[in-house]
Amino acid sequence: MVISIGRFKLTRIKIKDLTPIILVMLLLFVSIACANMLIPSYGVIRFEFNIPEALIAIPDSFFLLTSATFALIWGYYTDRIDRTKVIIAGAFSWTLGMMLTGFSTSFIILVISRMISGIGLGCVIPVGYSIISDAIPPDERSGWFGTLAILSSISNGSGQALSSFIGPILGWRFPFFLLSGISILIVCVLFFVKIPQRGASENELLDLVELNLEYSYKISKKDLSNILKKKTNKYLIIQGFFAIIPGTLFVYFMTSMLSTHYFEILPSEIRLQTAAIFAGLLGVGYLLGNAIMSYVGDMLFRKNKKNRTRLATACMVFSIPFILLMLFSIQPISSEVVTNLNYPIPIPPGDMTSYVFLTILEIFKVSPSYIYYFIFGFIGAVFSTGWVSNKNAVMVDVNLPEHKGTSTSFFSLAEQIGKGVTLLLSFSLISLFGSVFNMMLFAVFLWVPSAFLWFLAGRSVEVDMEVKSTILSERKQVNLLDFIFELEIQMDRATQKIQDSKYYILSDSLKFNKLLDDAITILSYCEKEGEFRSITKIEKRARNLNIKATSIKGMANQIFKILELEDLTAKEIDMLNEDLRQIIFKIAEGERSTFGDLQILYEDAYLKIIEARLLRKNDLIKSRTKILEAIKIYERVKNLLSERLDIILDNSELPDEDKFVYEKEQELLEKCSKALIETNNLKEEFQGIFEKLEEKGITEKDLKKISELTLEYNINLYKVIVETFGQERKTKDTILEVLNEIDAIFNDYDKLKELEMKVF
Repeated sequence: MVISIGRFKLTRIKIKDLTPIILVMLLLFVSIACANMLIPSYGVIRFEFNIPEALIAIPDSFFLLTSATFALIWGYYTDRIDRTKVIIAGAFSWTLGMMLTGFSTSFIILVISRMISGIGLGCVIPVGYSIISDAIPPDERSGWFGTLAILSSISNGSGQALSSFIGPILGWRFPFFLLSGISILIVCVLFFVKIPQRGASENELLDLVELNLEYSYKISKKDLSNILKKKTNKYLIIQGFFAIIPGTLFVYFMTSMLSTHYFEILPSEIRLQTAAIFAGLLGVGYLLGNAIMSYVGDMLFRKNKKNRTRLATACMVFSIPFILLMLFSIQPISSEVVTNLNYPIPIPPGDMTSYVFLTILEIFKVSPSYIYYFIFGFIGAVFSTGWVSNKNAVMVDVNLPEHKGTSTSFFSLAEQIGKGVTLLLSFSLISLFGSVFNMMLFAVFLWVPSAFLWFLAGRSVEVDMEVKSTILSERKQVNLLDFIFELEIQMDRATQKIQDSKYYILSDSLKFNKLLDDAITILSYCEKEGEFRSITKIEKRARNLNIKATSIKGMANQIFKILELEDLTAKEIDMLNEDLRQIIFKIAEGERSTFGDLQILYEDAYLKIIEARLLRKNDLIKSRTKILEAIKIYERVKNLLSERLDIILDNSELPDEDKFVYEKEQELLEKCSKALIETNNLKEEFQGIFEKLEEKGITEKDLKKISELTLEYNINLYKVIVETFGQERKTKDTILEVLNEIDAIFNDYDKLKELEMKVF
């Protein structure tokens, strides 16, 4: 569904997905507000806990560092388990931390409570971004993440404003109690909201979403290194550390620098407020910039997949001169401001607001450098949002659905470490550079390496996106085939249950009905799924079997009811039993999940292994795929045989023909179980070959490229690998040794495999 106003399309997000997006945004808003809420109360807290000025930033530093560290843990489990549970657990943690902050009775408890809040915030960001990204179409990501950046800025300001204006009236603790109450309310609502499926917004997986099939892939520990090895991720994570430092210094120190060093001639009653407004003027450009650059990012992305990174690079480069000009425009204000306004001493509380605005106008009038400060700062702030509004969109573009939370947490880790270290060392840096101004001046140049890293990301982003697209397309096909395969297994189960019901029709009517009820339930499910997903063959077969099973059950139960009558003669009972035997014949004539079919399946699995062996010298990746297919077939045969043999508890009552089949089925089950174990071992050993080759610098990506050539021109894969990577004699011998292990692995497998079995 497209949400629009008149002719203007707002978004293609489904209405049902807007609810979790809005809730997660609210949660992010509240959590980010909490992150900076302590800053305006530094003076009060210093006085209350009697601590030196050098220690006042420690609670927030530990808050940020703890958040960054735990973001990795939360991000990993976001990609492994139910995200609703993870975000609720994280929200509970920072809610608890906020409440403890409000109840803090010492500086140590304050530090601990902020760390607990940091643990929770480390969850909300990666999980929240993961959930939101799964509901947003790729060509709208910059817009939505830009909106998040705007909300983040407003949230930062709201948290500080709440603390600045309500704190002096109700105490610095009250805002923490207020936000913890709001967060509890949001968490309660989240219990009843369904979040989007993982990968739901990916173009390659839309068919799965339409068929209501779940993208079932989860992150593993091995994937962590793959995420960090991806070039785009690597560049953006490193640049995040550098890029965050200038903004952190502006947010935390611009107000105090203006108030202390440039506006010191103003009356103390309005000095801080005036400085805060001048610092906040930069935020106007930041907010507007996010709205503009996020829209531009999406618009350019539709033309070229590299354009988000190009926009971020250009914006970061252009922002540097404007921010430098802004800093050089800051001058001590003229004494004419005080002379012209003739402030009363003291300024009445009721007149403070009007005097603040009069002061701002007078500063622009008598100190025109502040007009340039605003213009250059506004333009620089707009440009600085080019990377802010597009960074998360790029991260989502290049990472698999099951990697989104973890990759976001790596990025968050870099930013939070940059913030935390900056705050922790801020007073040392001021001493080192001589002033806050010089520290800010130096920090702006950290955008130079950031811009270069964005440039490098632009060179790799398209390749990383294509790799991701290929993987998702392949997984979509596998998921669809797996689902059809699963339906076929269920159909086999239902067929077996119908066939096995004939053994109990004369002796145990309850068991007979139970088997048919199970079969009808399974067939109804298969028919429904086949119809819903347009799998006509499954739908028709399930419907026909369902009709037959229902008919057999109805006929048999009519006879069972008559047999329950007490006045039946022996002849009538014999006739009714004969009718039941006719039903047995009818069942036997129907579709069968025969032992022969299972045996053919069993041998099909081994044929897959033969294919794997034949492919080993042309395409190792396809060879491994054939082994995985064999494992699935063995598992299917084993499950079907196990269920059938469990149903037939007493084989002594079986006819001789069925008893013979029963014994053969037991024999096949044993062989299938052994084959499954050996094939799983083969898979593990085969995977070990990939790991050994990777240690020698031969990645799966390399193997895939080489295999395309070897298959096309029928060239020996081993020879190409050795000639390409075995430049040194020692390396060549090692690679040959590893490749020869493949033949040994298959030879060992063949010795354990028994192929002789007659087909019924």
